[in-house]
This record gives sequence, C-alpha cells and structure tokens, in this order.
Amino acid sequence: MTINSEESIEGLVLKNKPYKENDMLVWIYTKTYGKMALIARGVKKMKSKNAPACQTISLGEYLFVPRKGLSTLIKGSVIDYFVHIKEDIELEAYASYFIEYVYKYVLDNDPDEECYNNLLLALKYLNSGYDPRLVYLLFNAYILKATGCALEVEQCSVCGDSSHIAGISIGSGGFVCKECLGMYDRHLSIEVLKGFRYINKCSLENIDLLKLDDDVIDQLIEIMNAYIDEFTGLVFQSRKFILQLSNF
Repeated sequence: MTINSEESIEGLVLKNKPYKENDMLVWIYTKTYGKMALIARGVKKMKSKNAPACQTISLGEYLFVPRKGLSTLIKGSVIDYFVHIKEDIELEAYASYFIEYVYKYVLDNDPDEECYNNLLLALKYLNSGYDPRLVYLLFNAYILKATGCALEVEQCSVCGDSSHIAGISIGSGGFVCKECLGMYDRHLSIEVLKGFRYINKCSLENIDLLKLDDDVIDQLIEIMNAYIDEFTGLVFQSRKFILQLSNF
C-alpha cells in the first residue's frame, strides 16, 4: 500500500471489534486494496459521526490515512446500510455467510475485483428481495471456482462421456453417467441435473435467468453444501444458523 496523506475508498464492512476505550478496529473489503483493517477512533462515543459507517454489512466511503499494517480512519459515510437485510434475521444469516467467506478465507491486501463484485451483488440481491437460497447457491458455486474446485457439469466426471448423465458424484466432483454411477453417488431427476448445471455455469449477475422449483433448490443446497465440505475444507459458523432457520 502506498503511504500518503489521505485517500478515499469504497468498501464493505466485514467485521468490527472494540479497541481500547472508545475506538474500534474495522475490517473492510475494497476493490482496490482487498481486505484491510482500519482504526476508527472515538466511534464508540455516542456523538460519533463515523459510527454508522463502521457497522457490519454496510457499504461505505472511507477517508483514511494509509499506513503499513493498520490504517487510520478519518471519515466514514454510509452508501448503503442494507436495511432490509438487517430487519430480517434469515437474510442476515445469509449475508453473514458471504461475509464470513471473505473475512476468513480471502487474503489481506490481495485485491480481487471479481470477489468484491460478487460480495456486493449478493448483498444487493438479498436486500432487494431475491430468493436468498438462489443467491446462496450461486455464491457457493463461485466459492468452489475461486478455490480451484470448479465442478464438472459438461460431461461425466469419471469417464468423460457427455451422454446419459444420470446423477452426480460428490467424490468425483460433478456429473456421472449411468454407467459410472456408483453405490454412493446420487441419482437425480432431469430437473435437478439441469439446475445443478445452471448454478455452476451461471454467474451471480445472471441470477434472473434461474427459474427453479422450491424442491429443486432445496436439493441443490444440500448437494452444494456437500461439495463445499468435500473439496474446499472451509468451515462456516454462519451456515449452522442458515440451516436452523431454513429447515433444510
């Protein structure tokens, strides 16, 4: 990071933590610098003007003094508070999942425009009334790709045959044909197979193209959770809350 007097940048608040008596550490995710930490001085005081922009699940504009390590926040202003997410405990659980991925598993000071755009899109979709389950599926498909674990949805993941696809294999990483379908693989309906392919081919920005029935969505969530567990090694505390609220 270049050290200069002041700089203004847009970012999403991932986490905050009390620091000393009146200060707070704030982790934000930015398109330019990636994940970074700021010291927000005095934001725990009642009259602090910067406090709203330091709340988690918020998009803000941040004026700060760049430093090696922790940078100092001068001024923060809210661009989007995502109020509908914060009014709905289920939406907040989904938002926490997306943010947990970036906070825990994305490297500090490593800019990734695609990751930033996907996180911002996911929060905007939740806030504007999209089915949170669809957003969750597409974000998980992105996580698999971002971690080098993209699934095979064009041909059998065992033999490479593109005809007679009958199910999916968790261990093999995608489609399996009827000849390769093993004892522990999942035989799936055409509707679920199509949905599985769509979510792994479709980007978040094309969410409007997805038209899936509720039972298909619920099956796909179980499947994608299994792939996240099998291939990425990532552990999400927020997923437990999602499962409790959604009764999957």
